[in-house]
Amino acid sequence: MHILSKNRHSEFLATPQLIRFDNADGGSEREPSLLVKANSLQLKYIISGVSLKLHFLRLGDRLVYALEVADDIENPLVVWSVVEQDQELFAIRSTHSKGNCKLFLFNDLAINVGWQEVTLDGIRGLSGLTDGIAVGPVDYGSIADDVSTVFDIILAGGNIGVPLITTPIANSKDWHPIDSIFITSHATSSPINLFKDNEGSQQEQLAIWLTDNIDPSGVHASPQVPKGNGTRELTDVLLSHEYGSILIESKALTILGRDNLPTRSNLSKNVESHLKKAMRQLQGAIRKLTSDTPIYSQSGDLIEVERNKPVHAIVLIPDMDLIENRCEYGLNTMRDFASNIGAMLHIVDLKELLRIVQAAEMISERGHSLSPLQAFDSYLMDRFQKSAEADSLLIEILIRFSDS
Repeated sequence: MHILSKNRHSEFLATPQLIRFDNADGGSEREPSLLVKANSLQLKYIISGVSLKLHFLRLGDRLVYALEVADDIENPLVVWSVVEQDQELFAIRSTHSKGNCKLFLFNDLAINVGWQEVTLDGIRGLSGLTDGIAVGPVDYGSIADDVSTVFDIILAGGNIGVPLITTPIANSKDWHPIDSIFITSHATSSPINLFKDNEGSQQEQLAIWLTDNIDPSGVHASPQVPKGNGTRELTDVLLSHEYGSILIESKALTILGRDNLPTRSNLSKNVESHLKKAMRQLQGAIRKLTSDTPIYSQSGDLIEVERNKPVHAIVLIPDMDLIENRCEYGLNTMRDFASNIGAMLHIVDLKELLRIVQAAEMISERGHSLSPLQAFDSYLMDRFQKSAEADSLLIEILIRFSDS
């Protein structure tokens, strides 16, 4: 297991996709390691053994490196970085001399979920490329377009006109899974294991990890409502406070255990089908909530829920970029949903949910008058308004403060 330093953990949390070379503590010595952060969907392709490549190139006096993941034949994932620290450059040179390194995977919440040792057959031509490399902070925004253009040419098989070294990574399915368990505020365990085949549950657990600290008493995983002689689940996550309630319905996609890995086109069709189903489920859940149906925790305790104030309905999907028919999820959909049950609809993936939670925590810390859960609700109100203005539920928002 690789534990990130405080600064690196903040960097990994703030960036949806990121790779970094580092020197991990292997016990007897420091070991060159490649840290990869991506969403859980992309990581599942990696642990399924898809082809991986590393690209190294010079842009001026800076060294750019990128991981290419063959998760889609026509449009493979490329995650890139620029060397910024001496230890990063040292790890690259150590990998060059050894011909191998440790590969650590981090999920949406920067949790280390697995690792393996990999060989890099073509890296031995790298030494000349690293000579005279500058280090220090990089303004990624100023170079992102240029780097994206370069990798578009590389993926198309063209000549980029600058020194380039590409090496395959000997990926396999022989990964070392890492189990992580979060003890919630209600003293229940919330386990994370990327390699388990209960993929829907894993995404729900990540949603619980994100929201549980907002309010120790106001967040409930898998709340139950009566059905016959027993109960059934109302929704995946319920948050409630004196000014309103928030329901989260999580819809994951199955990758592991398939005979053939799905294409991105297949995933797009799957996620839109799941999205429509989640919207129907949320409508049913909100009708239960507003009809005074008793709601219980998993342990059977009655939950006090605000039923008369505005309700937010959140559909959580693996990746908003998978939605191709984006025009279907605009103002008309928002109006139809609201007219049926009087609730505000949101569509998010884990990286967007993380941003919303972080924004709520920052607003609460600065305002002092709002609890994190109240700030979460208030921020969702603002987000809903911006969705209406943009005529799209598929928006991403970054909050900025003048003092940060």
